[in-house]
Amino acid sequence: MANYRGHIRGGFVAFALIIFFAIPHYHPSALTMLEWLLFTIAGSLFPDVDIKSKGQKYFYQIMLVLFVVLALNNHYRQLAVISILSLIPLLVKHRGIFHQLWFVIAVPLAIGYGLSLQFPQLREALLMNSFFFVVGAISHLWLDRGWQILRR
Repeated sequence: MANYRGHIRGGFVAFALIIFFAIPHYHPSALTMLEWLLFTIAGSLFPDVDIKSKGQKYFYQIMLVLFVVLALNNHYRQLAVISILSLIPLLVKHRGIFHQLWFVIAVPLAIGYGLSLQFPQLREALLMNSFFFVVGAISHLWLDRGWQILRR
């Protein structure tokens, strides 16, 4: 089990491996690479959002910014949904749903896909960001449990 620094390092290594082996012919811009790296690092911290951790701290800081933006733009329905969803980490046990392989794959990809339906002009970016988030989350599970995550 790694601490948050270990999970960040693990996310960075996972990012580097994906870039080196899976996307060698894509040639993204430096800004796109930075975006992907940030999503990978966010994913590498995400499974610990259900305990007091750096991942939880960053999660709720992002939620606060999102709440303010949604409120200022009068998007109250989305604000209500996000508010309810942001309570889930406080209601589940550690190493519960947020440490399930199916969850860290399905939920980010579903969110990316759902957002891509709302913003079709951003489809590729949203799906790639979701993919890199998943890569980071899997690196977290790998550091916590290793090969056990594949046996479930």
